[in-house]
Amino acid sequence: MASCDNIERQILAEDTDSTDDTDLNSIAFFWIGQDLAIPTLLVRSIRRAFGADFKVHQLSDRDTPRVEGVSIHKPIKLSPHIMVARLEAYAASSIKEPTLFVDADMLVTRRFDLPPLADNEVGVTIRGERDTIRFVEREWAEFPEFTHKDSAQMMPYIFSFVYVSSPVLFLRQLNALKKMPKRFHRWYGDQMTLKSELDAQLDAQLYAQLDAPKRFAVKPFDVEIYNRTVRSRWEFAEVISSPAPACLVHFKGPESKVAMAQSLAMLEAAAVAT
Repeated sequence: MASCDNIERQILAEDTDSTDDTDLNSIAFFWIGQDLAIPTLLVRSIRRAFGADFKVHQLSDRDTPRVEGVSIHKPIKLSPHIMVARLEAYAASSIKEPTLFVDADMLVTRRFDLPPLADNEVGVTIRGERDTIRFVEREWAEFPEFTHKDSAQMMPYIFSFVYVSSPVLFLRQLNALKKMPKRFHRWYGDQMTLKSELDAQLDAQLYAQLDAPKRFAVKPFDVEIYNRTVRSRWEFAEVISSPAPACLVHFKGPESKVAMAQSLAMLEAAAVAT
């Protein structure tokens, strides 16, 4: 395991290698609820990496308070079904420049940029072995489409990293989701409709009810760099001290909230040390 001193030196070296001439100037996230601990950690990590002028969009319902440090807070009336609500919020974002949509339980570890987008191009991370799960029998009853399948087959694009320059994709996803069975309104609907919109060849049985010709071009990004899953502070330390450290880390597991807070404290302590 890498020492804390080595981790701090690497983080600080990366933070000095930055420029104001960037294509990525905006990050958006979705959050519902009164407990703002998780999105506050995300926003602090963005501000630490990108500074005060970088745009941070908070998308939420009307009851969710503003997270400290965001540039724009857009509260709107949303569906009670979480997958529909998320796409409603994304579709209402009104973005007009390349914007990265991320999950709130992520940290930005260092400043980075993303390339410009061509017309109708969508940047995504494709699910790898680390993020692939085999659906178990108890899930087959509610989601028979998942029988003997895994998440890479059914949802190859991870919705915690979507890079677009307009909300058109989300509008199409929302329309598609409303045509799907109600079970997808509660779970998996965001990733299922992302697949239906981005894939040229659709599963005819699953998507027969959708009008989803290929309208978008996929721009893949390395999942190990731009959407790296971790489950502990110690794994986080390993990841950011690797030869090709991740710039976006996604926290999973029962201790994810604690691990996220500890990991950000590590990053902030490295900055204070200088």
